[in-house]
Order: sequence, then C-alpha cells, then structure tokens
Amino acid sequence: MALVTAESELGRRLQLVQGIHWLYGAQGDAYAALLRGYGSDPSPAYERARAAGPLWRSRLGVRVCTGYAPARRLLAARTADGPGEQPQSALAWDQGLPDAGELPGADRVREPAARAAERALAGLRGEVDLVASVAARVPVEVLADVHGLTGADRVRLAEACAGAAGALDAALAPPAYDDAVRLLDAVGALRDLLGDEAARAAVVGVRAARELIAGALHALLAAPEAAAAAVREDPALLVTETLRHDPPVKLHQFSLAEDVEAAGERVAAGEQVAVLVAAANRDPEAFTTPDRFVPDRYAAAGVPEPLVPAPHGVAVEAFARGQAEAVVAAVAGVGGLAAAGGLPTAAGGVLAAAGGAVRLGRSPVTWGLERVPARVAG
Repeated sequence: MALVTAESELGRRLQLVQGIHWLYGAQGDAYAALLRGYGSDPSPAYERARAAGPLWRSRLGVRVCTGYAPARRLLAARTADGPGEQPQSALAWDQGLPDAGELPGADRVREPAARAAERALAGLRGEVDLVASVAARVPVEVLADVHGLTGADRVRLAEACAGAAGALDAALAPPAYDDAVRLLDAVGALRDLLGDEAARAAVVGVRAARELIAGALHALLAAPEAAAAAVREDPALLVTETLRHDPPVKLHQFSLAEDVEAAGERVAAGEQVAVLVAAANRDPEAFTTPDRFVPDRYAAAGVPEPLVPAPHGVAVEAFARGQAEAVVAAVAGVGGLAAAGGLPTAAGGVLAAAGGAVRLGRSPVTWGLERVPARVAG
C-alpha cells in the first residue's frame, strides 16, 4: 500500500510541475518556457530571458540571471546546504545522498580518456553517431577505470549511467513517470556499485563530460579547418570555447546561503537563483561576437573564462575538461592538417559531418546533444 501511495504521489507531482511550467510559459514567463523545454533550439528562449534584464524575477519565484558579471558573483557565493531545495522540484533523485565526493581531476583522467577514445575511434566505420560511439562511452570507461571496476561491474556501470543520464534535467523538468522510475532505479544501482558518496558525483560528472565531449566533437565537424588550426595550437582552446559557446550545464538553479549584491540589486540569503549559463556565456558585454565559435579568442589575454557551475554540489570542470581535451587530441590528431571535407583521425580515417546534430527535447539544464551524425571514410 505504501508503495502504491508513493507511486501515485510521484505521478501527481510530475504532472503538477509540468502544468505549472506550461501555464506560466504560455503566459510569457521566459524561465518557465525554458523549463518547459520544447523546440530544437533554445536560443530564442535565452534571448527572451536576456531581454528581461540581467537579473529578474520569474513567476516561479526564482531570481533569473542572464548577465555574465552578476552570474559570476552569484556562482561564487555560498549556497545553502542540501541538494538544491528547488521550488516545485520535479524529481529529487539525489534526496538522501550525502554531499558528493570529489571527481578526479584532469591529470588523472586524461590517460584513461585517451585510451578509451582510441578504442572508440578504432571501431568507427561508415555512418556513425559520435554521441553514442564516443561522447557517451568515454566518461563511463574513465569512471570504471578510476573505480577499478572489471567484468560484469563495468557492464552494470554503463547501464546505470545510461539510465541516470537524464538526472540533471529531471530535477527541473518533469520526465514521464516510467522514465522517472528508471532514473531512480539507475541511481540506486550506482549507489550499490560505487557507494553513496560517489554516486551523486558519478551521475553529474558523467553527464557533464559527455556533453562537453559531444559539444567539442560537434564543433570539430562544423568547421574542421578552423577547429584543426586551434587544435594544432592547443586542444584546450577548442574545449574552453566549447565550455563558453555550448556549455555542458546551461542552467543552474540553487539557493543562496548569504546576501549577494548583483546587477545593482540585493539578492537575499535563502532566495532561489537560476543562472542561465548559456545566456551569460554569450553576454555581448563580456564577449565580442558572442554567438560565433572562435577558439583562438582564448589565445589572447584578458578574455573572461567561461562560467562552469557545480550542479548538485559537484565540481565538474576538471573532470570533463581533461577527458574532452584527450578526445579532441585523439580525433583531430594534434599537428595534423584538416583533410578535404573532414578531419584525419588517429586511426588513419577521415571523419566528416553527415547531417545536422540533434538535441534532446525537454532538457533545459543540459539541452544535450542526442546525436552528432558523422561519416568515417578511409
């Protein structure tokens, strides 16, 4: 009976939150429209949010920040204890988990990421999807190596990470009931495999690394000559510009533990804040030609660093960046030249785009890449 009641309550909560987002979004609230999450391109929603000002209040009771400078101040402030405490939280998948342990840093993940990338690239032939074949695969293999998992446990880890892939978005955008149950089951499997302290970090870190790798690969294929030039100079340039132009975490909502002055306003302790990272990282007051992907902008001094939040209290940048840089180097071949219509790979083939990338729907936190179609010849 208790299980039936819990299932019924979960279903009602998911429907209620979805209904609120639909209502306020339809009435013109740009933040509610983002959480509603429909459409293949979130850029118009970010533009509407930016037009409302650098810091404004949504009807959902959240202070929404779109400007780079105030976003940086808010992200640097102390946050309230606990996992989010989000109003109308759609799915509290990390409820009951302890504070997250730290993810391994860039130096620790580069070597296993390079090995995993080489294995993934060696098997690519013909028409491929770089998200499924590379971006979703590498972070799981790195995590398995870090935790020393072998055999059946590596398979279980891959299955659990796949099942929990929607967790970041599900915390703010209600998934379908069956998807919510699968997600919660996957988080439970990760707790069994890695322990409670590592489970939250695994859920967040694997998804962030997947999105950063996918974004960098997408950028490589979209402009292979310019991208290859940046990679020859330093793979980190391309990854840093991906963090700005297509951040793996595009929206970060949290509760403040202290008063903060931002955009000429006082934001009080206890208030909910939503930093639209994807909008702030394209703030024209902070970046020239903000909508263009220009990796070599970071070769110059004085360019602001991209904003990278810590969703659910997990610092993801070093973990994701180290893997993305290793994958970029493996795919593009540092020191190599762009081939006609594509990029040479370490395995001797030529990698080229094979159609437009496809983004996930109803994913306002990551607005993740679902597919990056490519073709491997040679």
